[in-house]
Amino acid sequence: MSPDGVDEILDKRLVGECNIEEVRGLATVAHKCLQKFQRKRPSIGEVSQAILKIKQRCLAKEDTMSIEVSRVLTRIDDQQVELSRMASIKDVE
Repeated sequence: MSPDGVDEILDKRLVGECNIEEVRGLATVAHKCLQKFQRKRPSIGEVSQAILKIKQRCLAKEDTMSIEVSRVLTRIDDQQVELSRMASIKDVE
């Protein structure tokens, strides 16, 4: 059980279909909006900022992953070139 109860309301079919951390963050924001007393609820500005932060974290993670994938692909390409070069030298001998 999560401390805020958010995990209990999440549909288990979402696991593997979406970023569960984003869903958890959005559910947390939604939960705050459901407070009984209006003064305890976040303003629309606070809700917007919270959603924007979730989105920015997601984009930052995607950028980081994209850079890492690009590095790996470049390394693979370099290794393939080197292997081809080595194979052509061996064929000449």
